[in-house]
Amino acid sequence: MIHPVAVLGGGIAGAAAALRLAQGGIRPVWIAQNRQDAFKPGEHLSAAATPLLKTLGSDAMLRSEVHRHAHSTYSAWGSDTLVERNAIIHLEGPPTVLDRGAFEDALTAQAIAAGALRIDQDVGDLRIADGLWHLDTRENRIEAGFVFDATGRKAIVASKFATRFQADKLSCQYALFTSADQDRPRPVTLIETEARGWWYMSVLADQRVIVNFYSDADLPGFANAELEENTQQTKAISAYLSDYGYKISGKTKRITANSSWIAPAIGEGWVAIGDASAAFDPLSSHGMTTALWSAIQAADAFVAKDRSRMFAYADNLAKGVEDYRTALHRVYASEKRWANCPFWARRIEASTKTD
Repeated sequence: MIHPVAVLGGGIAGAAAALRLAQGGIRPVWIAQNRQDAFKPGEHLSAAATPLLKTLGSDAMLRSEVHRHAHSTYSAWGSDTLVERNAIIHLEGPPTVLDRGAFEDALTAQAIAAGALRIDQDVGDLRIADGLWHLDTRENRIEAGFVFDATGRKAIVASKFATRFQADKLSCQYALFTSADQDRPRPVTLIETEARGWWYMSVLADQRVIVNFYSDADLPGFANAELEENTQQTKAISAYLSDYGYKISGKTKRITANSSWIAPAIGEGWVAIGDASAAFDPLSSHGMTTALWSAIQAADAFVAKDRSRMFAYADNLAKGVEDYRTALHRVYASEKRWANCPFWARRIEASTKTD
């Protein structure tokens, strides 16, 4: 059997593309390894994603008790003073702090219910011959006329046929913290800079706390086992953790968090979506919103059999990457206290080149 389209990769982009294609009357074969039960970082969903979820008929997911509205975010960026950004000033409403795994599971279930044919395996090998994709998994060989690459920064299809650009070497160390205290913690998100990079902390709906540290992968840092100790380099975050009795729970892990993108994001018989097309610095909160947007735009173009819409998607994505990089450089350049430290000096230099 030759499938009209295959979606490769799980996550938000893969699920949204499979769902949107199925809603358009095309049954995709969706090849993705099952999500592991371990905690998955990436929980801050911008309010800009809400209209996209409504397009998919998925916005009710945000009302689940496993998520919470992020009404207040405090940032010590450029000074020691915490500055509040309150969601009440935004007409689109507050961002959401997600249980990322639960959110992806819900999107996956919706896509399967809509008709997507899910194969819970990874693609081991792939090739295109005579306009047909041959996709090998552990147990199957699958043939498809078109491929959606939603395989994240690996971009297993797009990286073979287009150029992947990388703007930095940002890496993230993260861990969950729990508390035995009975006092209900104030549900906030905190962002704080220091000489080596910047910290992010957010209270999840279940009262666990996620703590992330961001720096460049090639710079001298600290071992994963030292993350809890290194929170003492912060002021607001360390005070919060201490006040509510939070201690690290489980192992500290590392993930890549750099800015990178594919150009062009489309080719003969394929399109890249989500992080496979453009992966953003977590500071921007663009990642999940772009995953949804790119999946919807590319799927709608495919359903309409409109090549010009597919090219327009790629053009809009490229313009979005350009605008994002300019805005991100300005934000990083606004932190001048650590201008002589390698992490910040690199970003100040990059902002000067952009300007």
